[in-house]
Amino acid sequence: LWLTDEGREEIRRGQCIDEELEPGDLARMALFLAADDSRMITSEDVMVTGGWS
Repeated sequence: LWLTDEGREEIRRGQCIDEELEPGDLARMALFLAADDSRMITSEDVMVTGGWS
């Protein structure tokens, strides 16, 4: 609720991927980390940001 249209535009301009992040983007990463596919990932920072810098 605190994110304004101006804030959304600022985030969009700073992202490499020109799409708005959605809850499903974070959920897919969480499911990947909970699955066996990520079994060899240890002590890493995984950021779902759309390339936002």
